[in-house]
Amino acid sequence: MHYQQPHSAMGSDPAVCVHSREFYSQNWKIYEELYGYTNYGMETPTPTTTPGDCFQNVFQHMDSLSSPCADSDFDESLAVPESLSVIDLEKHKEETDASAPQATSVPYSIIHAPPIKFNSVHRKVFIPGVEIKVRFEENERSVTTHLLNPNLYTISLEHGDFSWKIKKRYKHILYLHQQLSLYRASLKIPFPTKTHKSRRASFKNTYESEEKAERVALEAVARKNSNKRREARPRKRKGALPRFPKKPEVMVTYEGIQLRMKQLEEYLFNLLNISIYRNHHETVKFLEASHLSFISDLGPKGKEGMVQKRTGSTRPGQAGCNCFGLLGNMVCVRCNYFCTGLVCAKWQERWFFIKDTFFGYIRPSDGIIKGVMLFDQGFEVSSGMYSTGLSNGLQILNNSRQMVIKCWTKRKSKEWMQYLKTIANQSAREFTQPNVHQSFAPPRAGTPVGALVDGSAYLSAVADAMELAREEIFIADWWLSPEIYMKRPALNGDYWRLDTILKRKAAQGVKVSIMLYKEVEMALGINSFYSKSRLASENIKVFRHPDHAKVGVFFWAHHEKIVVVDQTVAFVGGIDLCYGRWDDHRHRLTDLGNIAQPKTSIKSKKITSSSPGAGLYLPQTNGIEAALELAKSSRDVVIGLNIPIEEDLQVTNEAESKEVEDIPKPESLVLEPEDQLLQQLGTPTETKVDGFEQKRNVIDKITVRGKEFISIIYPPYEEELNEQKFDDSERKKAEKYARSNDEVLLTDALGIKHRSITEPAPLAQVVEGRVITETTKKALEDVEGNSKLWIGKDYVNFIVKDFNNLDLPFVDLVDRNTTPRMPWHDVGVVVQGAAARDVARHFIQRWNAIKLEKARQNVNYPYLLPKSYTDIKPLQDLDQLLPFDMVNASCQVLRSVSCWSCGFLDPDTVEQSIHEAYVDTINRAQHYVYIENQFFITLSRTSQTVRNQIGEALYNRIMRAYRAKEKFRVFVVMPLLPGFEGEVGGPSGTSLHAVTHWNYQSICRSREAIITRLYEAGVPDPSEYITFHGLRTHSVLDGEPVTELVYVHSKLLLADDRFLICGSANINDRSMIGKRDSEIAVLLQDEQFDDGVINGKPFPCGRVAGGLRKRLFREHLGLMDDDVSRLGVGLDDPCCDSFYRNVWKATSTRNTEIYEEVFNTIPTDAVHTFAELKKYQEEHSHTLWHTDPALANRKIDLIQGFVVDMPLDFLCNETLTPRNTSMEGMMPTSLWT
Repeated sequence: MHYQQPHSAMGSDPAVCVHSREFYSQNWKIYEELYGYTNYGMETPTPTTTPGDCFQNVFQHMDSLSSPCADSDFDESLAVPESLSVIDLEKHKEETDASAPQATSVPYSIIHAPPIKFNSVHRKVFIPGVEIKVRFEENERSVTTHLLNPNLYTISLEHGDFSWKIKKRYKHILYLHQQLSLYRASLKIPFPTKTHKSRRASFKNTYESEEKAERVALEAVARKNSNKRREARPRKRKGALPRFPKKPEVMVTYEGIQLRMKQLEEYLFNLLNISIYRNHHETVKFLEASHLSFISDLGPKGKEGMVQKRTGSTRPGQAGCNCFGLLGNMVCVRCNYFCTGLVCAKWQERWFFIKDTFFGYIRPSDGIIKGVMLFDQGFEVSSGMYSTGLSNGLQILNNSRQMVIKCWTKRKSKEWMQYLKTIANQSAREFTQPNVHQSFAPPRAGTPVGALVDGSAYLSAVADAMELAREEIFIADWWLSPEIYMKRPALNGDYWRLDTILKRKAAQGVKVSIMLYKEVEMALGINSFYSKSRLASENIKVFRHPDHAKVGVFFWAHHEKIVVVDQTVAFVGGIDLCYGRWDDHRHRLTDLGNIAQPKTSIKSKKITSSSPGAGLYLPQTNGIEAALELAKSSRDVVIGLNIPIEEDLQVTNEAESKEVEDIPKPESLVLEPEDQLLQQLGTPTETKVDGFEQKRNVIDKITVRGKEFISIIYPPYEEELNEQKFDDSERKKAEKYARSNDEVLLTDALGIKHRSITEPAPLAQVVEGRVITETTKKALEDVEGNSKLWIGKDYVNFIVKDFNNLDLPFVDLVDRNTTPRMPWHDVGVVVQGAAARDVARHFIQRWNAIKLEKARQNVNYPYLLPKSYTDIKPLQDLDQLLPFDMVNASCQVLRSVSCWSCGFLDPDTVEQSIHEAYVDTINRAQHYVYIENQFFITLSRTSQTVRNQIGEALYNRIMRAYRAKEKFRVFVVMPLLPGFEGEVGGPSGTSLHAVTHWNYQSICRSREAIITRLYEAGVPDPSEYITFHGLRTHSVLDGEPVTELVYVHSKLLLADDRFLICGSANINDRSMIGKRDSEIAVLLQDEQFDDGVINGKPFPCGRVAGGLRKRLFREHLGLMDDDVSRLGVGLDDPCCDSFYRNVWKATSTRNTEIYEEVFNTIPTDAVHTFAELKKYQEEHSHTLWHTDPALANRKIDLIQGFVVDMPLDFLCNETLTPRNTSMEGMMPTSLWT
């Protein structure tokens, strides 16, 4: 309730005056109890009966009695204007609704709202409906240095869950009072502007509602305290008028300071509970608050205030000279630090804020966050002439940025520096102090974690977490394919397709931030620009990095695989959200759906990594006709049209003519670019040509034309400074046209025979937000084997053919009838809590560095803010969706980053904590180390070519066991061949040969190789300590058995069923030494154990590391669906001879022998030279399958699981390094290592 003068119309009514006079006279005692007024021993006042001024007299008496001071000592200019109410209607509504929960903080989503300038009337800072409590705690009096304002008051404030302190002098409060008085006066003036009219109208209210509310309060107090007075004087009611003490501070005696503090406290309290004054920008500035102050997810309020920041100080030497502020940045050439920092710099006002683990500044003119700096191990703050050239300046430095600010007084400068140091030593200490393994983050005890094996489990869990997102989704990938299906089979249409999920969440207000590696297009065909073009929208922001020429980085990549949801749950590992990654423990080779086999006499030879040069055998016929036959046969498989091929090879027949009639002309539908191209490629009229070359020319012309069309829609420039927003109308139009053709695309991609397009379309249904027809729905609900799991380009074999034409996502890369897919084995990890915050912090640091480098002035790409580490709430319902129970473990986030990848100022600043953790874990291992990795490139300590020390650590640990006569096992599982397109032994296999060379150099083919060194050290049989294995599987394609290697892409290390390292880092220098590829990983140490056995003795088995090791052994040994006990030995003890020799090594050797005998697989120890390889491949048609199919089938039945031996003698007599005259040979060696 608030005091309010009566409306002038009421004052002239004698009846109203008499009634009110009687009311206030009878309830004067109640007023004393309710609002704390006292007459200080005087008689109760009796208002005069002059008509029209009864209320004025009452209020004059009350104000005069509220303080022993005279009225002339107070300024009451902030009295509420006539006909204006200061009641906070929203708050009054909340207070009357007892069922509504009271908000105690501002929602986190406010940081993503459009920025608002500081002096805007629409700016919302405080928690709605929550009062601000004020208390003057103490004062510091200094008459000598501050003659007119000697008292410095410490003011304690409380607002919801937040409390903070500010220090102000009387002159600061006086200035606020003057500004608010001016503002109040302006409300009386009816300026003819829409903004001012709405501002005045929003505060209007009637006297009757005010009086009614006051009567209710008075009657309530009367009933409760009718016969009792309060002993202590309570605070005035919120409606009391702010009365500012006018007496100059210099005239306040020492004895009167407490009274002065009480007066100022009451003034501020009453002021802050009047909404029109509390929300004024001068009040917000006085309270040192902003829109970031009261967000609980950002931690305590922290210290805030206006400072002056020097331009060009963010990255010294990298800002453009602006000629003393007369010219804009980047007008002239870059100058040195002296010119930029001291001569040409200018000072600009910025709102500086400090939170619990970061700080930054905001531009007040538009409310945009212009800089964010994280507390890290490079944090420093200094002041004074030596550091800044100013007596009241501060220089703030971290690993990524530096900032020079200037305060108005030395006291302010000292306060800022002291607060920064306090935060650095307290709440941010975990990031400013050195951590184990030299990581940026400490180990986090009690972290909920879980391991996810293969893409099926990983992508499904990621999709479930994204679906639960409420605020933010962070994605960092080496490669991202928008059209991949996260859950399979696709029984719900495209509901679980990645781009659909992201767009659905973006439409709900979730902010999606994506960082992609920007590839060198001539060397790599992952087409990150297409991915960005498909996804970028208002709530989906995509950065591609690096700009190679600008940064000077051509050979290194961003290799992290990160998904973070609401900074609460994080996924890391080796799995990109891209084509080819989805797989499960079955590692299928074929996926034909229900496509009918082409009725042709063409006999196809299967194309695999073991026989990549095999072609298709054409029948004895005309060359052009045979080529057309082949093209048409392939087209039936790729596009999914079940058109039988007639033996007479007539291209124009009745069936085709009918099909052509059913397909609309391309111009009748306007599709998205890639869908339009797909439609054109699927039109049978293309086959009506005289020759194969003409047909190819038409296809090539269409492809080129389509790419030109894409380039028109999405301009091929990348610089985010010139980013343009995608036109919403054009996007909606394209989506509308795409939906019109959706049924055709979906059924084609899934391999389902679709109906004639001329048939009337059935009634559409909505299935989980996806519009599909009855026909498609019925087909999708068939058994899993009747639909494709790998749609379009997701069906891949990297060695047979690398990716191209990624803008045609539903067109196959290879012929499914002749080429088995390459299975993919990978491992990921999900973490929650503080560890997920650490992963998000790494993402934010990289994002903000790219923002500073590429889009500094682009407001559409905002800086990201890390959440606080206090009171972390789990992602709701995630535990119920995951197929396993999360287990608590200690978790430390590790990474490999440097200047180019993370934006460090100093080129010598490098973090290689992943490498440090690998070496330390190997050194600490007691019984075994299990490694799954894409590469094994690591030499001895003395090597000048390969610098990582993982091989050295393994060698030293094995030698310790050998000298102590202890059992120690090292399991290494890696790909049998590197995943590069090319033919082994052919000119196209140069890259494949180079990586193979360095793998073998590290294993056994150099004096610095680990097996060579073990032999030289006297170890008679190194295989008792370390073995190398690959994975391989087999299937039946077109009635013929086929085999293909399982590509091991994991980046995993397990030790002693207790330690686990999983991330994106390969075992090579690119990933490990920090200055090259950027990587991320987590080190998990179990905290919960089950009873276990290692080396025949009881040993605790960690639920995370031990459970994952057993899960991988079951998969590799083919025991996922079988009873482990049938082996006769369990998987509990990986070190005992009965398992290591009789199960692991024996199974691997037996599988290897069978594959080589039945399939003539490569790589193999039987081939030492390229000549032998050629002869070996020529004998492919004389394998056991061709000579004795029955015996071959019996042997195939003996294959157990996927594990096989790594052939260490493969091409051992050949030089696999690239020739110096080749393009690969001209590249530096570090490219391969």
